[in-house]
Amino acid sequence: MRFARTLGAAAFAAAATVLATSPAYAATYTAHPHYMNKGSAVFDSSTNTLKVCDNAADGLSVMVTIEDDGNFFGYNMTKGSGECQTYKPKLHNGQRFTLQAFNGKNGKDVPGSRGALVYGIV
Repeated sequence: MRFARTLGAAAFAAAATVLATSPAYAATYTAHPHYMNKGSAVFDSSTNTLKVCDNAADGLSVMVTIEDDGNFFGYNMTKGSGECQTYKPKLHNGQRFTLQAFNGKNGKDVPGSRGALVYGIV
């Protein structure tokens, strides 16, 4: 019985070490405004970075929202055609979030441009 307890404790310690040193879940999540060629937002969970790109010189910006457990983050990309900007949203490991991109003008969304919600985990 003593051997089984010792073996069980050693197995638990080994599993805890593996879990503690395992890398965080890493994935990228991409959201587009409804007008697909008008921009993109790519969130990389391994680096906790959001890259927002505006693909069209049309006077519209690409706007992005990220929401996680009640925290709301908004980003606005206004540089124009082919330009990108990177942000650090400060999401926490293990949190679920939603990401959405849309086109905007003067800080307001263009009706009908909101893309589908993208769901992810950091």
